[in-house]
Amino acid sequence: MSILATRRRRAALAAATAAMIALGAACGSSDDDKSAAKTSASGSVQAEMITIKAGVNDPTHNQIAVLQYMPAKATVAVGQKVRWIWDETKEPHSVTFFPAGQAAPSPENAGPFFAPTLPTGAFDGSALVNSGLQPLGPQGAPPMEMTFSKAGSYSYLCVIHPQMVGTIVVGDTGETAAAVKTRGDQEQGQWLAEGNEAYQKLMAANPASTKNRDGSTTWKIEMGTTTAHTDILAFAPVPAAVEKGDKVTFVNNSMAPHTASFFNETPPIMNPEDPAVGKAAPGPSPQKLSSKGLYNTGVLPPNAPPGAGPPEAARSFTFSVPTAGEYQYICIYHAPSGMAGMIKAM
Repeated sequence: MSILATRRRRAALAAATAAMIALGAACGSSDDDKSAAKTSASGSVQAEMITIKAGVNDPTHNQIAVLQYMPAKATVAVGQKVRWIWDETKEPHSVTFFPAGQAAPSPENAGPFFAPTLPTGAFDGSALVNSGLQPLGPQGAPPMEMTFSKAGSYSYLCVIHPQMVGTIVVGDTGETAAAVKTRGDQEQGQWLAEGNEAYQKLMAANPASTKNRDGSTTWKIEMGTTTAHTDILAFAPVPAAVEKGDKVTFVNNSMAPHTASFFNETPPIMNPEDPAVGKAAPGPSPQKLSSKGLYNTGVLPPNAPPGAGPPEAARSFTFSVPTAGEYQYICIYHAPSGMAGMIKAM
């Protein structure tokens, strides 16, 4: 289930130009005034722009990815500008408002929304507005900015992370930028703590293993894990006692698709939309590893919905390790977050 787009495709965001607000002489305030509202020369009141984060990665453990908008809900006035930023995430997310009556696609069918459909005016809920997936490469993503033309409650989501949902409530008055930032920082702290707890638990677990009739051992490696608000993008627990002749089974019990891909001397697959990502190589499970050639699980689907996903056999892939050595692998989808590992066979 390929639900991530190429991180090379860059969407050109048209920078929205905002009218500079001249404060009345009686106010005596400067252009960088931090008050909740500013009075224009015409006497109308315009609330200050608010900023919402579209996901973050923990700066200490990049493998901890928060799949949330922070804050998840904000209140703005008609005409008040909202900005979404991707400055602290390594995983791509979208900000997508679907028009009334149009349902969001399932993640595996979200490809048409990987490219942006940017706002052409104030949003009234009647047309699609979509940032596209951001960021799509090593460079930072430009922010998306938009305003709303009428009161109401507007929901939006990330097209590849269905649990990532936000709401903008539009009314007569809007929140201050400081209030929105404070609440966003509080939520971010909660979700990072949640992710860190799951990360520590995953890394501290003892590797599961099964003895085979021939005396070898089959080791089990989890392909990450998922909490209510985060994805843990790490292969763990990593077995430390693999011997030649043993087997290693990768199992995806998380809520995200993953690969375990050994490139050896072959050029790595950098584009997540490359058809080779989804193909088991050199063939279906089980496969015998070597230090040459490409070995790829293909895309192992998530256990989604939780506990009711495809059977474990469809979410697993086994490699035998015939000789001692080091075998490095990555998840093609989540390499930017450091989802990689090594089998060390003695």
